[in-house]
Formats: sequence, structure tokens, C-alpha cells
Amino acid sequence: MPLTVDIDRTLLSNVQNRLGPFPNKAPDVITRALNRAMTNVAASISREVRQEYNIKASDVKNTLSKTRASKSRLSAIVTSRGQVIPIDRFKVSPKTVQPRRKKPIKMAVKKGSGLVAVKGPFVVNINGIKVFRREGEKRLPVKRVMGPSVPQMIGNQEVVNKINQSGYETFLSRMDYEINRALGRG
Repeated sequence: MPLTVDIDRTLLSNVQNRLGPFPNKAPDVITRALNRAMTNVAASISREVRQEYNIKASDVKNTLSKTRASKSRLSAIVTSRGQVIPIDRFKVSPKTVQPRRKKPIKMAVKKGSGLVAVKGPFVVNINGIKVFRREGEKRLPVKRVMGPSVPQMIGNQEVVNKINQSGYETFLSRMDYEINRALGRG
């Protein structure tokens, strides 16, 4: 669910009225406010996702792309695209290879849920620590255990609501700031 701020004729005319003698600066004011709100939304996405899930900020930020607003196109977009993330990027215990281990591995994707024992997966050191699971009864084939993708995490309704609220508040406060700045410069 993307953050949406409708820049319609009503908002444009409202900004033009507030600018008084400089109504032609309205697109500049709206563009700067949108771009600042977009930057805030990107930071907010990373912060809110990390409050809900055991994931690093770099894993979240690598999936984000921004499309800036311009005078001719009054819309700013933050999108997240990415594949499912390997479970070893989340909280896994143990983080070392233990070939004779009889106890199941414990994992936690969401914060606050605690570590949950999962039978079957095992830890391997192949160019770093990774978690695999056997496909059948035989030794091979094995498949890497995956968790959710960042877009799925962002789609969590609690996360979406917090991000939308933060982005809209930033847009409104920046709009006031940019209007005052434009009036001050003349």
C-alpha cells in the first residue's frame, strides 16, 4: 500500500492563495515538500520494518528506489522490490556449524516472538553461514531456507499505517516551511 498525497487543483489553488503575490511558485513549493516527504518515508520504512522484524537496515534500504517529484510531475514515489530473504539474515541459533547437533535450530523472523525451534534445517558454512533443509529422505538435494521479502514486511498493516502517518505529517509540515521560505525570498 503506497503512501498517497493527492496533489489536485484544490491543493494547488490553496498553495497559490497562501503564496499571495507569488502564485507561480506553487509547483516549486509542492515539489520540494514532496521530495522531503519522500526522503522521510524511505527512512521511516527502514525504521518501522526493523521495529517489527529481525533484519538489518541495509537489507531494507537495498530494496528501496525513489522517484523524485518535479515541477511538471507533482508526485514522488518510494517503491520496494525484492526477493525473499534467506532465513540466516534473520535471528538464527546456533550461528555456527555443529554436525552432531540433535536439537532443532531456533529461528525468529519477527521481534518479540522469541526463538522458535524448527526441525529439519541445518547450518552450513559455504561462503559464510547459511541455513539449508533437505528436500527428501536422501542426503541430496538440499534447499536454502527462506524468510519473507522486504515488500511483504512493508505490507504488514501496522507498518503501513505508521509509514503513511509519518509521511503525511512530514509533507504538511514541509509545505508550511516551503511556503514561508518562498514568501521570505520574494
